[in-house]
Amino acid sequence: MPRPKSEPKLEIDRKNPVGNYYIYWTENGRSREKSTGTRDRGEAELRKAEWLIGREKPKGPKEPGQVLIAEVLNNYMVKRLPKVVDRERIQYAVSAMLPFWRDRYVDDITEGSCDDYLAWRKRAPETMRRELGVLAAAINRAFRDGLISRRITVFRPPPVEGRIRFLECHEAVKLVRAAARVERAAGHLPLFLAIGLLTGQRKDTILSLKWEDVDFAQGFIDWNPIGRTRTRKERPRSSIPKRLVKHLKRRRRLYPHDEYVITYQGHPIKDIKSSFRIAVSLAGIVSTGHRKVVPHTLRHTCATWLMQKGVDKHEACGFLGMTRETLEKNYGHHHPQYQMGARDAF
Repeated sequence: MPRPKSEPKLEIDRKNPVGNYYIYWTENGRSREKSTGTRDRGEAELRKAEWLIGREKPKGPKEPGQVLIAEVLNNYMVKRLPKVVDRERIQYAVSAMLPFWRDRYVDDITEGSCDDYLAWRKRAPETMRRELGVLAAAINRAFRDGLISRRITVFRPPPVEGRIRFLECHEAVKLVRAAARVERAAGHLPLFLAIGLLTGQRKDTILSLKWEDVDFAQGFIDWNPIGRTRTRKERPRSSIPKRLVKHLKRRRRLYPHDEYVITYQGHPIKDIKSSFRIAVSLAGIVSTGHRKVVPHTLRHTCATWLMQKGVDKHEACGFLGMTRETLEKNYGHHHPQYQMGARDAF
């Protein structure tokens, strides 16, 4: 008759009294053992606990009160990060949330605990809304993956109605000129501004642009090349604005071996925020509160200038990779009153 299954025990090596602690147990009628690799009792207990966790096989979804939020966030990171373009955004949100939620269970997520998180975090409403959005996505993913038996609602602050900040023509001129004076960014920041103001593309889209996606012969830029992971933020294939052609060709002549359009010492640039902020300061542009100027302001500016010029909305939507609803909601109030912003700046 086989031996009954026994609970794992922690003992000093039975074959060596001065050896390490071992885990002993009986399974399928056979005696088994595993070394903890240490003679310290406390450390051995920890390693036994870790071994037990890894040994336990899930037997179906658990109740939310049995699963730590940290486990849910970790599962989301493992499953989601390889499939997204903007990994840093998710990683930053998780690292910000963990100190507060780490030792709590999924069913501890209530309207009250979410309010406590907002009071503890003390960040802008949109920042905390994005972070809690990641938590909500992690909960939904855990439910789909069978880790928890039911979904839990994550209570987020309501979206804040922002104001569309765009640059007046004289501000754009000042910003471009100031960019040429920013240390270590004078070579690429003016070009970044030119692309942003003349094409209206997002910061990450511009920074990820490669020369292979710029077709001077046909006169277009493919912002969404084959092989790129598609997201909800559509990227169009647009014609190269005439005023941008000379700047791109000049950059190509200066750096013929660069793979990316925007580079520093031959390497692609991950972010432009710091140098952009310095340029705004040097330009003396008002950038506080709802008048704050950030890289995305270039997109707002381009869309506004197009509307002021009286460009057909269908054409503008295709050029910017923007829905008509978004264009009309955010820029429809700008009556045709063409400003020579792009011409004066470049």
